[in-house]
Amino acid sequence: MTQQHRSDDIERAVRRLPEREPDDALWPRIEEALREEQRSAPSQEANSFLSRLTQSFRMPALNLMLYAAVILVGAAMSWYLLSDYARQHDQPAASQDRNERLLDAQSDIEQAIFYYERAIGKLSVLAEESEADLDPQFVALQKDKIALLRESIDECKTALKKNGAHPEVQHYLLAAYTDLQHTLQAMVSRAQ
Repeated sequence: MTQQHRSDDIERAVRRLPEREPDDALWPRIEEALREEQRSAPSQEANSFLSRLTQSFRMPALNLMLYAAVILVGAAMSWYLLSDYARQHDQPAASQDRNERLLDAQSDIEQAIFYYERAIGKLSVLAEESEADLDPQFVALQKDKIALLRESIDECKTALKKNGAHPEVQHYLLAAYTDLQHTLQAMVSRAQ
């Protein structure tokens, strides 16, 4: 249906409506209703102004209270962590049991290994993506180095499984992780 057809249909429908004049009481009723509305408008306006004002302060106040609570929780957590660190740092190591210290150190080493593996995984992806931008001879040398470091890491992990937490093996494992991380970072930074 085109625009012209629609307007023709509307005109026909309007012509079919009965034509009649509004009765004489209509305009006085409208004027009276307007006057009544104007009389009640100032009080409603004052009420609406006050309600709008309180509403506008209510939301920022709620937000402000929420921000203050978040800041207080953050400050409390910071204070707790700093005081815990200071307490651990200030306490003599002799106060802890030897086995506890050893377990704590082992936990830190395992955590370091976890973070090294996570970082190396991300850097490996970035290094593979940037190989096309690098000199092929450099890439070949770096791949050989990476393969040797990964073999070294696997051998260290196998030795740790057999011998437990041997300090020299852990040292070589962390050194291999560090070297692998630096090699991958060098590839990525060189490509940039």
